[in-house]
Amino acid sequence: MDRRVRRTRNLLGKALLALVQEKKFEQITIQDITDRADLNRATFYLHYGSKEELLADSLEGYFDDLVQQIAAKTMDTPIWENHEADELVFAHVAEHAELYRVLLGENGMGYVINRIIDYIAQYSEAQFRAGLEGSALQAPIEIMARHVAGSLYALITWWLMNDMPYTPREMAEMTTRLCAAGTVPAYVPDKVTR
Repeated sequence: MDRRVRRTRNLLGKALLALVQEKKFEQITIQDITDRADLNRATFYLHYGSKEELLADSLEGYFDDLVQQIAAKTMDTPIWENHEADELVFAHVAEHAELYRVLLGENGMGYVINRIIDYIAQYSEAQFRAGLEGSALQAPIEIMARHVAGSLYALITWWLMNDMPYTPREMAEMTTRLCAAGTVPAYVPDKVTR
């Protein structure tokens, strides 16, 4: 991607993420975003068709950074047995808690929520494919990945809406235990762990 395009998209994304913490997403206009980014509306439409598309793209940038952190720390242990990966997820959410409260709360946007779950599911599916190669599966990997993605989304949402009563580490350990003791053994009997 051209450096100028990346810079423009970054400006638009930062503007929207700042605005979404100030007022409801539905109330934010393209003009608000371009004013905050100090760009014109035509520039916005050269890059995005809607504010929802911009928001999803901006969040995927956050997720890409998070996935790189996870990949760097969790190579030795399958993702479903490694609470470090889940701890990184919960720490990331805690760091950006206000943004995620807005996105995942009562006024959350279905489009964005589905993109978040899709992103988690795609990553989980890749991890399952790599770690369960040759295993006798009792359900398609896509189903396992969706289950994990939906569960993680639900846990993060509950955690945020209840003012994060547990530390990221505690949430990670519980999440990993639920996955390692539930999803994987239920669908991959020869991979029963701990």
